[in-house]
Amino acid sequence: MKSWILLLSICALNSHASQLDPFKVSIQSGHQIILLNHGLAALEERLQMIERAQKTIDVEYFIYSLDKSGRIFSQALIKKAREGVKVRMLLDYAMIKSQFSPFFAFEMEKNGIEVKYFNATATLNVFSGTYRNHRKVLLIDGEEAITGGRNIADEYFDLREDFNFLDRDLKVTGPIVSSIQKTFDQVWNVDLSVKVQRDRMPEANDGIYRTEKGGRDDFKYRTDLKYYNQKIAKAVEFLSVPNDLLLEEVRSKGKTELVAEYVGTCENMSFNSEYPVIGKKNRAERIIKHDIANRIINAKESVLFDSPYFITNDESKAALLSALDNKVKVTLLTNSLNSTDAVYVYSAFDSTIKDWITKGLETYIYKGTLPDSYATMTDEISHARFGIHSKSFVFDKKDVVIGTFNFDPRSANLNTEMTISCDNNPELAKLVTEDIEGRIKGSILLDSSKTVDDVKFYNTGFLKRLEYYAFKIPSNVFDYLL
Repeated sequence: MKSWILLLSICALNSHASQLDPFKVSIQSGHQIILLNHGLAALEERLQMIERAQKTIDVEYFIYSLDKSGRIFSQALIKKAREGVKVRMLLDYAMIKSQFSPFFAFEMEKNGIEVKYFNATATLNVFSGTYRNHRKVLLIDGEEAITGGRNIADEYFDLREDFNFLDRDLKVTGPIVSSIQKTFDQVWNVDLSVKVQRDRMPEANDGIYRTEKGGRDDFKYRTDLKYYNQKIAKAVEFLSVPNDLLLEEVRSKGKTELVAEYVGTCENMSFNSEYPVIGKKNRAERIIKHDIANRIINAKESVLFDSPYFITNDESKAALLSALDNKVKVTLLTNSLNSTDAVYVYSAFDSTIKDWITKGLETYIYKGTLPDSYATMTDEISHARFGIHSKSFVFDKKDVVIGTFNFDPRSANLNTEMTISCDNNPELAKLVTEDIEGRIKGSILLDSSKTVDDVKFYNTGFLKRLEYYAFKIPSNVFDYLL
């Protein structure tokens, strides 16, 4: 009897301990979920979430662009901040500094919004600069969260006329959001997350304007001051001047597409995120790559996944080989050279995929055209090039993982990532499978080494082919950084 009591106590302690770490948590409780496959629907859901906010809004993204969606999203945040809602923005500095610069952060702060940048001091350090925050999440009142592959930029919401991403998000309402909120708070408070002040306004007496003869270079001073004021004006205009006609059109179409998205429940939900650390501690405490590898190894019948990039590391390679050796059907959808946004990654992918095909990996590369029955705002957008950006897994037609994790060494070993898992949910698994299969219809099956060579330059122009060859050697040498 005592042994049973001791065993139960240990189990209870372990269960409680797992709940203490918000970066790795599983909860068996009812959650409402919305599967967001359509870009306009994903933007509309985000805007509706912001409108519902009563207390807090937390925003964390890898990319945040100064475009139509960035303007709409930013102005929605400012509106809520002026209503008294606490708003925080955490942006990765490497991808943001040339877009949402400290000049924009300064104007946001004036509107009551706190802005921090992740790893802002490491951009000149080759080693520490490789660690980036790739998490993507919008949190509302600690009760609602949306995560997945989408950043804040037009290409993630089907708004560009030249190139857009096919992506996927999962909106979650329920107890697990509390853990997601805690991870945001921890990432927000680490030393790597800092406020970056905008440059000081040039002054005529600054030393850089003094000439060798003791005079002053008025032309350089006036030029610098003009450029500085232009930066301020650009930020003010972007954050304050609305485009009502565009907003009405985007929201009208977004609402139509949102109604068509799946709304359901998940009883067995998990959340995983990497810790916001760099160096040896980062490498020693990885979470998501182990979870994905274990799921692949334990699959009984099938593994279906899409990822914009496919480059294996030792652990993912061993997991895939184990599944294939056990006669598990493993299917991958990724980008072709035409559809990819990262030619350097395709250069590395092209060097290894033939071997995977011979081992039994069923591999499809996306052609780059819009899927059938996928609605867009304009005909011009419907003729844009489209690429895969979703990062989703379906195991044995019942377990689903959706998040920010690319199937590459950078997500596995360097970036701070996050995933949401819904297990034992055949209904959700079926819907994710159907959406991936719909995209597969617009793809090419790489069924042999000959096919890989034959379709390598499918629908690509001279410059992209030149870029492919330019990256071929460095991409294969430094594939562990991709």
